[in-house]
Amino acid sequence: MNRELESLILAWENVSASKDKEADTHLAEFYSIIDKVIERCPNLSRDDLFKSVIIAHRKWALKQDSRPPAIPPKA
Repeated sequence: MNRELESLILAWENVSASKDKEADTHLAEFYSIIDKVIERCPNLSRDDLFKSVIIAHRKWALKQDSRPPAIPPKA
């Protein structure tokens, strides 16, 4: 996975998992990363990037849910 995409996905995960006070801080971090990507790729639409991150986050979250537990169950 692209390092920037991974950082955007994890930043969005922080936003979606945060409480009221933390949400503003995490949202600012998320938009900061988006701004850096937009600076490097000026032809990229902010809305398109945001939608792509949301879709990638959903796929990432589904993969996280489908992972087997780290500790095997007792027999």
